[in-house]
Amino acid sequence: MASKTPIPIRVRRMDYAIPPMPRYWYRDNAWITHYMNALSTTFPDGERFFIDSVRNFQDQIKDPKLQKDIRAFIGQEANHGKEHEAFNQALIDQHQLPLAKKIQFVKNALKFAKKRYSDRERLAMTVGFEHFTAILANLMLEQADVIENIDGMVGDLFMWHAVEETEHKSVAFDVFQEVDGDYWLRVRGMVQATFFFMLVTLRMQHSLLKHDGKRSDWRAALGFAKFMLFKPGMITRIIPEYLDFYRPSFHPWQHDNRHLLKARVADLKANELAQVA
Repeated sequence: MASKTPIPIRVRRMDYAIPPMPRYWYRDNAWITHYMNALSTTFPDGERFFIDSVRNFQDQIKDPKLQKDIRAFIGQEANHGKEHEAFNQALIDQHQLPLAKKIQFVKNALKFAKKRYSDRERLAMTVGFEHFTAILANLMLEQADVIENIDGMVGDLFMWHAVEETEHKSVAFDVFQEVDGDYWLRVRGMVQATFFFMLVTLRMQHSLLKHDGKRSDWRAALGFAKFMLFKPGMITRIIPEYLDFYRPSFHPWQHDNRHLLKARVADLKANELAQVA
């Protein structure tokens, strides 16, 4: 199977320097902030897992365009891991959040996956995770106020990540289709990715809220419910695209959202120029 990515995949080295940030950097809401913090906590080791899963099959890919896409995918994911590692460390340094054990939990879970599952099974799981990140990225690009409600440089970090997840959203899928393509293996990989994603992020969010004594903050909890169910609808709005994955004929670029990238990429270029200056 040849690459079906219709746009260039550009590796950007943004090198974000996280300035002092509010403890609750998403509209002063502890529940939403810690949900996003939980996501970030999984990213560094998750990205390395995805890189390894795709790289395992790199030498089996004959299509030059897909080979080029794989190299760009690896470059982007490596940078995502590095920048979110720095962000997670800033959360520890600035707000003394107890992330070390949570990061170790992710490491151990992914280490178990490497021992328990074959290379093809891990690639199928990566395809599932990549679809999850792509549809969440699409929501962030589509709903401008998601990024605008994030404090300063943190918003820039998440916007950059969303742009690049969109650019490379079909690379792992195209590799899987080339080296295996089994529909039921792909479905099983998505089910496993869904279980891991929901279990780990909500478990970490709960733990961080408990640490801050914010589990009973009902105003923040209501704000989180609105965030997940209504506006922007982090669960409800992604359901149709999530379910599309289970169609045998599915491909990520059937959801062609390249039009959302233009303004965001312009913002990224402005950020790059500002860093150089």
